[in-house]
Amino acid sequence: MKYLDLKVDFMFKQLFGQPSRKAITIAFLNALLHRKEDDRIVDVQFKNTELVQETEEGKAGRLDVLVRTNRGERINVEIQVVNQYDMPERLLYYWARLFSSSLSKGEKYSALPPTIMIAILHYPLFPHETDRFHTVFHIREDEEQFLWSPHLEFHALDLSQFMVKWKKYRREIKRAPEWPWLTMLAAVDSRTKVVDEEMLRELEELARREQEILEALEEWQNLSVDPENRYSYEMRLKWLLDQLTNIQGEREAIEEGWKKGLEQGMKEGIKEGIKEGMKNLVHAMSKKGMTAKDIANWTDLPEEEVRDLLKGE
Repeated sequence: MKYLDLKVDFMFKQLFGQPSRKAITIAFLNALLHRKEDDRIVDVQFKNTELVQETEEGKAGRLDVLVRTNRGERINVEIQVVNQYDMPERLLYYWARLFSSSLSKGEKYSALPPTIMIAILHYPLFPHETDRFHTVFHIREDEEQFLWSPHLEFHALDLSQFMVKWKKYRREIKRAPEWPWLTMLAAVDSRTKVVDEEMLRELEELARREQEILEALEEWQNLSVDPENRYSYEMRLKWLLDQLTNIQGEREAIEEGWKKGLEQGMKEGIKEGIKEGMKNLVHAMSKKGMTAKDIANWTDLPEEEVRDLLKGE
């Protein structure tokens, strides 16, 4: 491949999480957050991505890219290609840890910085609610829609939906400021070994006019051909594919177990239903004055079984 897959977290961090490529990171964040003019991020400081445990039993974690902007905001960007069904909760957990850890002892709560979480996913986070590829969340009052606080902001970007929209509504998609960066992330897929040459041509064409895109493409290509970097990428990719295989195996086992359980449950349910229905019939016949022997003759049940069903009448 001319370019390595930027959805592999190792490559993502190499391109967007290094101080030496700060200009690319700033352009990337401004595009994703739709920052313009006076609202633009002009500088970032890269922060430690290790979440420290507060207790021995506490849960730690490693973030993908974490920066503090010149405006005092903390921005965490996470890349995730495998749906583990816990991303909303995970992002809430990361946000809470980052938000609370930014306040030192003795500082006022007003010193807490706005904390923004960006999740770039290769699957829909809310498949039944929306088909948009970029959704933004705040805490707002239910009826009047005013903000609780501007300090919490979540962005979910769905690369799978982006590709659908890009192929169908390209002219419309290209009005969105984030489209070149999402195209970089979507153009190469290491799992299917597919490279979308048309997407790459679009990017290379844009790079002739946009200096930031040109720099990003050049750095991406340099990282892709560097032997040491490529080796680390291959090792990380192998681990991720192994994890994906394990997750898929677990899901298949669960689904198979659920299917068998359902089938068995249905059989047992039918059997139990027939038994309950026969019991009701036997009781009704008894109330009409029929003896156990008569009921046995009418139902073809053994007389002893009829007597058992009548117990407790």
